[in-house]
Amino acid sequence: MAPPPKSALIKTMMRSFRWTMRLTTAQAAVVVCAAMFTTVFADWVSGPKVSMTIGYLFVDVLAAWTLRERAGIGIVLASIALGSVVNGFGTIPAVEQNGLSTSVAIWNTTTRAAGAIMIVLMVATLRHTIDGELWRASTDYLTRSLNGGAFRSQIDRMAQVGRRRNSTLLLLYMDLDGFKAVNDRHGHAAGDTVLRRFADEARARMRPDDLFARLGGDEFCAFLAIERGVAPEQVAESLHARLSEALHSTGHAVTCSMGAVVIDAAAAHDTERMIGLADEAMLEVKRNGKNAIRIAFDTPDAVRRAA
Repeated sequence: MAPPPKSALIKTMMRSFRWTMRLTTAQAAVVVCAAMFTTVFADWVSGPKVSMTIGYLFVDVLAAWTLRERAGIGIVLASIALGSVVNGFGTIPAVEQNGLSTSVAIWNTTTRAAGAIMIVLMVATLRHTIDGELWRASTDYLTRSLNGGAFRSQIDRMAQVGRRRNSTLLLLYMDLDGFKAVNDRHGHAAGDTVLRRFADEARARMRPDDLFARLGGDEFCAFLAIERGVAPEQVAESLHARLSEALHSTGHAVTCSMGAVVIDAAAAHDTERMIGLADEAMLEVKRNGKNAIRIAFDTPDAVRRAA
């Protein structure tokens, strides 16, 4: 069943939301501060007869969405304070108010702050809920790694980062040798322990921007951007050695067959082709004794033994 059609306005809003969700904390802080400055300046220029409430509310909501509830509440208080400096304490812009008593001014300010804070908390709760659902949809529950769908959807983004940095890309396809025997002899709990230990070690050896996923069963994939001056073969060999040590520490006879593909970032456009090359390199290991690594360079026939 096809999803319901979206209007142009909804499509624009969805693109805007996705953009804000990709902002880092520092980037979000800059955007919020810029929006606040613009709103305060517009409020100062327009004067108290023109209400800029919608501008302040936008900044409050933006802060809650991108920086969560604490920052949102802080921005609400800052908005109230700055609005009071510009328009007068307790005044309601665009409303004639003569002889405003202190108690009324305090009431007006308190209710405005409370209303804005309620909206901020609802927006922050929505963001937390969406983030949780996105995490569950993209994460393998057992190993806390990306799942196959999320991995494939993020490869293109990683390749774009690699092209901007002029990096070499390294795609790894890993299969655990002897894993089925662990499940058969010791039970699935023991097998789950092996998978978690393997995944924990792999993530510990990678940078936050690198991708690591469990594709299913005992098969894993990783995608790394290698900086200039670093040999990708050495990175793959080092990672294979560390993962082999982690598997040995479980006390089970499980090893790792790894296929690696070194890719020029400028040519990294076909996701399935890249994964297929790494898979073929891994299968070559399987056919020749397992527990080793093969490295391919862009084409399936350029495969050689590296460890």
